[in-house]
Amino acid sequence: MRKLIAIFIFTAALAIAQEAPEGLRLTFAAGGAVDSRVADRIALFVPEGQSATPFLPPGKFTATWEGSVKIDLRGDYSFQATGRGGVKLEVNNAVLLDLPGLGGLGKPATTKTVRLNKGANTIKVTYTSPNRAAAQLRLLWSERPDKPMPHEPIRAGQLTHETTPALGQANLHRAGRELFLESRCIRCHAGPAAGVPELAMSGPGFANIGDRRHVDWLADWILNPKAYRASARMPRLLHGETASEDAVAIAAYLGTLKANPAAPKNEVPEPDLKAGEELVRQLNCSGCHNLPGTKEPAKNKLNLEHLNAKFPPGQLRDFLRVPNAHFEWTRMPKFNLTPAEAWNLASWLRAQAPKHEPGNAEAPSPAILARGKKLVATTGCLNCHSLKDANEFKAPNLEALAPDKWTTGCLADEPAAESRVPRYDFTASERSALRAFGATDRKSLQRHVPLEFAHRQMRTLNCNACHGELEGFPSVNVLGDKLKPEWMAELFAGKLKQRPRPWLEHRMPAFPARAKALAAGLSMDHGRSPVSPKPKPINAAIAEMGRKLIGADGGFSCVACHGVKDKPPLQVFEAQGVNFSRVGSRIQPDFFLRWMLDPLRVDPQSRMPDYFDEDARSVLVDVLEGDAKKQIEAIRLYLLQGEKMKLPKMQ
Repeated sequence: MRKLIAIFIFTAALAIAQEAPEGLRLTFAAGGAVDSRVADRIALFVPEGQSATPFLPPGKFTATWEGSVKIDLRGDYSFQATGRGGVKLEVNNAVLLDLPGLGGLGKPATTKTVRLNKGANTIKVTYTSPNRAAAQLRLLWSERPDKPMPHEPIRAGQLTHETTPALGQANLHRAGRELFLESRCIRCHAGPAAGVPELAMSGPGFANIGDRRHVDWLADWILNPKAYRASARMPRLLHGETASEDAVAIAAYLGTLKANPAAPKNEVPEPDLKAGEELVRQLNCSGCHNLPGTKEPAKNKLNLEHLNAKFPPGQLRDFLRVPNAHFEWTRMPKFNLTPAEAWNLASWLRAQAPKHEPGNAEAPSPAILARGKKLVATTGCLNCHSLKDANEFKAPNLEALAPDKWTTGCLADEPAAESRVPRYDFTASERSALRAFGATDRKSLQRHVPLEFAHRQMRTLNCNACHGELEGFPSVNVLGDKLKPEWMAELFAGKLKQRPRPWLEHRMPAFPARAKALAAGLSMDHGRSPVSPKPKPINAAIAEMGRKLIGADGGFSCVACHGVKDKPPLQVFEAQGVNFSRVGSRIQPDFFLRWMLDPLRVDPQSRMPDYFDEDARSVLVDVLEGDAKKQIEAIRLYLLQGEKMKLPKMQ
């Protein structure tokens, strides 16, 4: 994570690039203030009364996207805008749209056909939020304006922009804010009690930590966390000649915090190591970790060589089962492993890691324990870690830290040797970013913008290690456009009763603490509301046509690859599809239409067959006049019935 932020800071400060960076330059203005960021798409959703960006006050605002759209071959295109508010679209300096107010979710505003040149075509979109109601915009385009096909988002990678000093400074503010949140600065420097979700983040609780960690490992970790993990958020709290002894004393005291030292260990006696090794592959552990025994470990991954030194017997298994039991905001995924799976996985990992010989079993003296307890209370441990002991560590409140104070203490270039301040070992660029953030009014900490929260968490959780890399895991760029926010929230929280694709070897993990805000942010990033509109009553007659259309008798025989409720698919030819009873609650209606009309255009890796031509005509000409869009809507209405749907013809 620290490496990702360092890259973020570097690119923010980069004035000249060999190639124009991807995305458009997006500039917001509100209340006399201006803020900028890079946007991957021309879309937004801002709830009424909330801020468009963390660095602007809530209320009416303008947003301007600027840059170029790259075209491989010259051709004819049209654009389409939906949402609420005013919008002006300019392409190659020609005004294509200039509307004082969009019509909400009604009929979209569509431009006339325009010829775009091969290469870069300049584009500028100016949006003005409405006086009341949520601000919303989705700008789509069509490369086939002469065909009755729906408009679609501009594909990723086709949008580029030029950097500016204002954008670089804004990116620096964001990088500093993200570092402030990631480093838990608010835990010592008290500030706003509410706002950004990450303000609630702390560290692992100290309850029963003596059961959960080896004391000698704790001592080494406390002395220098980054010696074990370069991306560790925990700073070095101990300095000077007594640092090693102080770490041993703290570890000794923490080692006494046990639930029931005499309780027997409940362990499975004979693990299946082959099954454990297979789980390592299925869960894609190597996406984030250097597995034990890795000869050339990647610098951006977490090493697992220390597992035996860290976890007492049985504790790695328990951690793998419920990683968030003592640390709600852990980055470790929750895979809902069974006890046997967790034991097999833990046993295989332990077998690959270096053996660990416990340290001196001699009980620490009362004096050492008292010293350790005192150090826990006075060095800042309890600002991040929960324990009933009194916290005696004090630091200046955030509002007392004027910009000139952000060059001292934790952010000093060279902290004094005798200083007791935490050592985060920030790089020079990280300190610059934090100081730039410190020079703002810091009101951004009170403004939660779900879209930007989602961007931060996608980086933190390393979602791209699986999405776009593993079969069945789509690119994260499409998730907010494809999936309904309520379903995403259930997925991210690990609350789904049934996996949509249970046949896939790889599993989607859960991140309960982040689930709701992450789902909302992904939807808003695509200009969608974080709350799906109330569904309209289903037309039973049209839904019945949809039932016939997916059946094996006179329909498209979709049931060959898709199961329905408890009925398996008839005959999977290449790839199984999601059970039809689980589709309606997942997919956004307009995405479903685009997908059904041209699956390969939406996902080039899809094995879904194409049943409709470019004129939106169906091969089943006797149903709904052969109109593809009407047939697809009939199928969608049928699927919306979920478990209440009547089974189609399956033979």
